Amino acid sequence: MIRVISIALLCIAAMPVFSQSEHDALLICGHRGGFYNLLPENSLTAIRYTVGNCALKPVVVEVDVRKSKDGTLYILHDEAVDRTTNGNGNITTLTDAYINSLKLKTSSGMLTDESVPAFRDVLMYAKSNNVVLMLDVKDDIWKDVISLVDEYDMARKCIALTFNPAVTAKVYSLSNVIAISFLAKDVESWNVIQKINIPHDNLVAYVTSATDVSLINIIHQLKISIIADASESMRNKAMLYSVEFYRSMIQKMKLNILITDFPVEVSKLLQQK
Repeated sequence: MIRVISIALLCIAAMPVFSQSEHDALLICGHRGGFYNLLPENSLTAIRYTVGNCALKPVVVEVDVRKSKDGTLYILHDEAVDRTTNGNGNITTLTDAYINSLKLKTSSGMLTDESVPAFRDVLMYAKSNNVVLMLDVKDDIWKDVISLVDEYDMARKCIALTFNPAVTAKVYSLSNVIAISFLAKDVESWNVIQKINIPHDNLVAYVTSATDVSLINIIHQLKISIIADASESMRNKAMLYSVEFYRSMIQKMKLNILITDFPVEVSKLLQQK
């Protein structure tokens, strides 16, 4: 059985969220807040549901950040608001007044009373509720994102997702506190990341099924935290895998953070004997 440890990461004040002392811990991350039929993705309602019902604490929540025409940061996955709201248009062309008039839809298309959340409101909620935020920042708006994260003193409680070394380096130039993920594909990609000279305590490795086992072993030995995505909605027809699947994935990839579309259910599965 996987040893699941609930740790008080947010009590750490002098180091990034993921340090060597927490290397054996497993955290559950809700992808886009969690994928639930009656709750809109990337919504405060979905985040609250995940945080309130996840069996493992603290909870990690992955959200997507975009910028409006007026320069406000919002939580939205797509470039356009069409799929997830009752509006139309690319968010970069839309005013705050228009965005704030919209209502979110569920995955089945049901309209709700919930508005598109501002990143500021998500930061405020996370700060007050022992939540770690995993930030998938769309477009080159990192300076704005880091600035707002710093305004709420949340740098030690966020993970910045980056998928190429140039962005990894840029985020580190903006903050030497925030945890920064990098895409760990093979030893060659790891060598590129090493040249940026980011302390290991600041790094989180994002691995996939294609990542070399040799690289996973190197990263694990260096006590760099490792994350991977179960991607149930994309790979398993939006259904849970078996508990054996999750446990095997965690063991094989030596995971510290498991990203899942169903954080509440997976957290409870992993507590089974």
